[in-house]
Amino acid sequence: MSEFISYLFAILVVGPLQAEVSERLQGVPSTEIVQAGRACIAAEAPRLLQRAQGDWGWAAASVVGISVGLVDPVSLLAGQNSDCDRLVQVLSQSSGSDGDHEA
Repeated sequence: MSEFISYLFAILVVGPLQAEVSERLQGVPSTEIVQAGRACIAAEAPRLLQRAQGDWGWAAASVVGISVGLVDPVSLLAGQNSDCDRLVQVLSQSSGSDGDHEA
């Protein structure tokens, strides 16, 4: 059963998270931040999948929160390593100033 949960989590959270990070990094001029983003995803995707296998409640809450827009998927990366912390900081600053969010 945990493998099924992990599979669903990979499809519903990790895949879209990787796509969103890549998309949001396209406008970032710093190659250092882009590399940090890639390193962060490479390190954290397996950790997120492992956590989803071990904590089904967290996995379900994350899937629902992300799918209805209450949780920014990038926030799942915060606090785990320095590359992710830099990435979250940069993406949070850029998303707050791009004017695409609803008021």
